[in-house]
Amino acid sequence: MGGSKSKAIKKHAKVAFTDSELEILEVYFEVLKCHDQINGYLTQKSMVPEFPENPDFSIKLYNWMKERCKNQQIDYTNFVITLELLLKEQQEYYLSDYKFRVLEKFELFALISLGCLENEKDAINRFQVSYSQGSTVIKELLNMYYFNKEVTNSQRNDLAARNVANSIFDQKAQLPFNQFIGQAKQQLIYANKMCKLYFTKKFIDPHLKYGIPTLTSSSFILNDQILALLQMSSPDFNKIKQLDLKFSSSVGYDDLEHITEIIIESQQPLLFIFRNREDETQNDSFQQQIFGAYISIDQTIETHFIRKQQKDPMGILYNPNDQVSLYFGDEKSFLFSLQPKYQLFMSTFDFKSKQCFAYLNSRAFNLKVPQPYGLGFGGDGKGNFRIWIDENLKGNATNRINNQCDQTYEMGYLLEPHIEFLNLTSIEIWGVLFEEKETRISNQNKFRN
Repeated sequence: MGGSKSKAIKKHAKVAFTDSELEILEVYFEVLKCHDQINGYLTQKSMVPEFPENPDFSIKLYNWMKERCKNQQIDYTNFVITLELLLKEQQEYYLSDYKFRVLEKFELFALISLGCLENEKDAINRFQVSYSQGSTVIKELLNMYYFNKEVTNSQRNDLAARNVANSIFDQKAQLPFNQFIGQAKQQLIYANKMCKLYFTKKFIDPHLKYGIPTLTSSSFILNDQILALLQMSSPDFNKIKQLDLKFSSSVGYDDLEHITEIIIESQQPLLFIFRNREDETQNDSFQQQIFGAYISIDQTIETHFIRKQQKDPMGILYNPNDQVSLYFGDEKSFLFSLQPKYQLFMSTFDFKSKQCFAYLNSRAFNLKVPQPYGLGFGGDGKGNFRIWIDENLKGNATNRINNQCDQTYEMGYLLEPHIEFLNLTSIEIWGVLFEEKETRISNQNKFRN
């Protein structure tokens, strides 16, 4: 039923925590005191050892918790009161400062990460977030995926966080806090969920599971931060357990033949990633861009003519005289840009949507239809594609980006507005394996080494 401190709290007020949660928090508080304390109160040094993945954030968390305490000292009662904001939902609050009750978990996390100690709503919304500060918020958000692991120098890659900040700030030096939060949540739709999981796993339930997909092979493009961003942005990607490398190559002349085989034989969603390098006719700086497509494949709604034919060579389940469709994928598909800006473009659901998620045509199909040979994504269903990869991948001027024609995915610039023709330097294709549903056994005790 909890220790004496927990009983004292419950004796004088209602609390959002259960008896078992209070017992865990009381043990956790004693652990923090073992790291460092002054007269039974926590110090900055108390928190740091428990946040190896985010040591700077732990200090800012201490300062924020201290500011919430009436006596500016963190004892067990104040510890519980402030954690109620981070761990419980608004309708469950009993003890917390009413000024913060309307803030979501990501908003609270961002305030802490920014070192903002404002107490009034208007002052918080007017708080100016600089580009550098915004990048730090995103970086510390991504560091959650390294839970209880020190981030090594080789993993200290802030590029992913800066790419998100590039999208949020859009060349502005700073933004008001509420605008920053709004833009960030548009890009990272699961930020609130991730913050709730992180704090719950940190303070209540260390056995709570979350993480990024594992890779079956090393990647020249993907890293932990990029995987964390994709997982925090897409409902489908959020469920992925593993990515299996199907194709990786610097661009060659015959690559489309290999890519065609992968697509036709795939029984799982596919992640396409392209690296592009501007040539001297487009930009003297030779910038590199990374973009791609996640194509969800529903086996029960097969649309591509060749894929249907391969599954049903006798023509029992489909009519060989049906209109030839060279499109595949479903509404869970999306396009994305990783560099220099991080953005997702989800499929549209309105009545105008053409559902041209992905397109594939090869001379090997031997189809007598007047359709171009190559790989495409998005578009209007009339031969105009958002992304078009010609059958002769290398050095072919018909590899292009078109931001004007798409009636399948949300509009926006995948790459910089001046880029029309692609100069692809590498391609990776990954097969997607989803996690099996598990019944998680909730822990009753929190053990610390």
